[in-house]
Amino acid sequence: MKKYTAEELQQNYDKFIAALKKVFSGERLEKLLHMYSDEELGLELAIAPASGKLHFHNAYAGGYIDHILNVARNAHNIKKLYVDGGGFVNFTDEEMFFAAFHHDLGKLGNGEEPYYIVQKSEWHRKNKNEMYTHNPKLQYFDVTDRSFYLLQKYGVEFNEKEQLGIMLADGLYNETTKKYWISYNQDFQLQTDLPYIIHTADLLASRQEYSQYKRISQN
Repeated sequence: MKKYTAEELQQNYDKFIAALKKVFSGERLEKLLHMYSDEELGLELAIAPASGKLHFHNAYAGGYIDHILNVARNAHNIKKLYVDGGGFVNFTDEEMFFAAFHHDLGKLGNGEEPYYIVQKSEWHRKNKNEMYTHNPKLQYFDVTDRSFYLLQKYGVEFNEKEQLGIMLADGLYNETTKKYWISYNQDFQLQTDLPYIIHTADLLASRQEYSQYKRISQN
C-alpha cells in the first residue's frame, strides 16, 4: 500500500489540475477548477482513496487521483489501439478525457462530507482488508448518480456522449446499465464507442492497481 507524504499529495493534486488545464478551456475549465478548488472538493480530491479495501484497488490516501490518471492514460492508449485496428472514433479527446476524469467523481462525497472515512475497526482492517468504509452521514447514492449530482451542483455541463461514458464505466458489473450494453433492437444500440473505451480503461486500471498491490504485499 502506498503511503504518500503531504508534499507528494500536493504534487499529485497539482498534476491533476495541470491535466485539466491541458484538456479543457473556457467556462467549463473555470467551473471545473472551482469544483476542485480548496474551498470545494480540493481536499477530498487530494486525499481520497479509490476504494475501501486493499484487494480492490488503491485503498490509500491519494489513491483516487492515481486511479483517475491511470484511467485517462489507458483511455488514450486504448483509443490509439482501437484506431490502429480499424475502429472508427466518433468522439473527441475532450469527451473521452471528461468521462475518464469524472467517472468516479461521486467518491469525493457531496462537498460537505467525504464519501470514504477511515475504518476504525481493527477487526475489519485485519480480516477484511477494509481500510476505509462508507460515510454513514451521506445520503445514499450510487457513485455514478452522485457524480452527476456534483457536476450539476457546480454547473459543469456535459453532453450525451460524456454522460454515457460516465454512466457505463462499470460495464456489465453494473446491473442497472446492462440494458445499454445488451440490446436486441438495433435502434437501441450505443451510437458511440466512448463507453467501450472508458470501461476497458477503467477495468484495466483497476487490474493494474491490484497487480501492484499484490506485488508490494508479497515483498
